[in-house]
Amino acid sequence: MNESYRLGEQSIIAYLQRLANGVSTAELDVAALPAELRAVGEQLQKTHAILQQERRLLESNAYIDPLTNLGNRGGLDRHVEQLWHKGDPFTCAYIDIDHLKHCNDRFGHAEGNRYILSICRTLSETMEHDEMLFRIGGDEFVLISLSANETELEQRLERVRAGLIEASSSGKAPMIASFSFGCSRVDPLAGDTRRQMTMDADRKMYRYKLMHRVQQPKDNDAPQRPIVDQLPCNDRVFQAISMSSETRYPFILNLDTGESQWSVNAVRDFDLPSQHPFNSLDMWLARVHPEDRDNVRAELDMVINGTWHFHYMQYRVMDATGKYVLCDCTGYRLDGTDTEPSMYVGTIINRSLADTTDSVTGLGDVHALVNAIGEMRRVAREAGFIAIKVDDIAEVNARFGFDAGDRVLAESAACLMDCSRGKGRLFRSTGPMFVALFDELGPEAIDELANEIERFLGSPVLIGSLEYQPPIRVATLHLNSVDRQPVSILNELKALLGKAVQVPGTKLD
Repeated sequence: MNESYRLGEQSIIAYLQRLANGVSTAELDVAALPAELRAVGEQLQKTHAILQQERRLLESNAYIDPLTNLGNRGGLDRHVEQLWHKGDPFTCAYIDIDHLKHCNDRFGHAEGNRYILSICRTLSETMEHDEMLFRIGGDEFVLISLSANETELEQRLERVRAGLIEASSSGKAPMIASFSFGCSRVDPLAGDTRRQMTMDADRKMYRYKLMHRVQQPKDNDAPQRPIVDQLPCNDRVFQAISMSSETRYPFILNLDTGESQWSVNAVRDFDLPSQHPFNSLDMWLARVHPEDRDNVRAELDMVINGTWHFHYMQYRVMDATGKYVLCDCTGYRLDGTDTEPSMYVGTIINRSLADTTDSVTGLGDVHALVNAIGEMRRVAREAGFIAIKVDDIAEVNARFGFDAGDRVLAESAACLMDCSRGKGRLFRSTGPMFVALFDELGPEAIDELANEIERFLGSPVLIGSLEYQPPIRVATLHLNSVDRQPVSILNELKALLGKAVQVPGTKLD
């Protein structure tokens, strides 16, 4: 074997090793190879080029919706991840095509695809240069805008929707084209979360759909079926849902027949005549406190006549003992069709029974903490926060069981109560994180108390023969005025804890 051939082999081997290590830019100088190896080198280069092209195609297909050529759900996730990494604020709109199922069932899936593409084209024509549209489901789109705020995007989408309805209402189109939407502005650096963004936009979209959904014209040639009188819910399923929480009472009201369905707990706690009473609105209004009754009646009348589709009120209701209890009442009106009745569906939360106490520590839970921050935000009060995280709880649970982990958290809570000496309100936020909330202490006093907590929090806990001292982290936050959402403040506290120096405890390794 001559030296030139050996060097050529080494070049080919080195080229293949770089490719195996993921170096997609690896190159092979075929012209420098000896003549007997050039055919091999050329074939390797061609194969690499084909594989690179196929890889790019696969990557593209993984993020592209084949019908619309828009980004799909994976493309949306990747785009949002990039925005979150940069910390750029943006506005998202969740868009849901109205009556796509009706179009598919009545005119076929080919017409349904044309309907989807027409909505897609109309939305794309109105987009700004810094906006992207994604199709994340059959009838679901998401629009991401870096420049438009929530109000601007809502107004633009409202104009687009109105134009679609006008253009397709002449009778020439197979059906009236429209969509529902909900917009949400998010700022990653302010502590907003992707889950919060999704829930906010999706909730607004659903509420918009309930209030503004366009009714399709009736097909005069189609046989008219009577509206179903029965409530569309299996009794056993309804009761399983209603008994899953002692504090929540779901209900369903058939607005066409007056029949209603209530949970066993509601019948018991409010002394209702049965689970399926007629004239249930009058029955319920009779239990509402006299001072609240007129306002409740007025709002429910708006729902019944179709003026409003969403109802939320907090008012007093007489329970089975004759006492008035505070209740949160939320409901949606679902408009009827040729085959389904108009429904009013909702949930009532009995605040006198709502449990906001953490069962392990006896402190207020995260719901109580969010409510407390919300109260301070409503009056824009000064607030001081001390966040404490007990590290290694997962390791304690894994090695000694969850009872041991709960004992560590309970002892930490007791020590925290001693340190705070009643100056603030104490909560177990999530997992091993505690938050102490103060509204009468300045920054210096908060820092002094945090230093005391660092010295004394985490009393040794006996786990079997081990006297375990939990490691902790402590962080403080002082706000001259609570002017942000509670979730944003809790996220900032978590971030501060992540940067805090750990006060070491017993090592478990």
